[in-house]
Amino acid sequence: DPFNASSSPNKVLESIADLLPPPLDVAILSEFSPSSPLSIIDRASGIGLLGAWADFNQEDPTSWKRYDSVNAQDLFLKYAGITPGLYEELVSPLLHVLPMGPGYDISAAAALSCFHVFALQSKGAFDVRWCRGSIA
Repeated sequence: DPFNASSSPNKVLESIADLLPPPLDVAILSEFSPSSPLSIIDRASGIGLLGAWADFNQEDPTSWKRYDSVNAQDLFLKYAGITPGLYEELVSPLLHVLPMGPGYDISAAAALSCFHVFALQSKGAFDVRWCRGSIA
């Protein structure tokens, strides 16, 4: 039983995450370096993305049209309300890798679709580590 008094906090989190769909499981299981510049508030601000993630249907042309009318940067910062810290440390680098461009140049539909396909569609399908400093 993962919820008994002798269970480690990680075991409890893993058990809870097993019950949740992506991206909620990813958010719970994400590990951040103790030296991460992301605060608890930065991390919690990601909850604002759930509305867009749930609303966007990548199989629906109307959904694409609606989300194509706004750029990804505005979706994340203005409409979803994520903090500038979370955007700069996590979202912006992902945008440069997945749809391959800056958020102001990518439609929100393209960003949501890429995040869905490459990071959120399947449990355990996405793992990333950021380099801190030179890799040379």
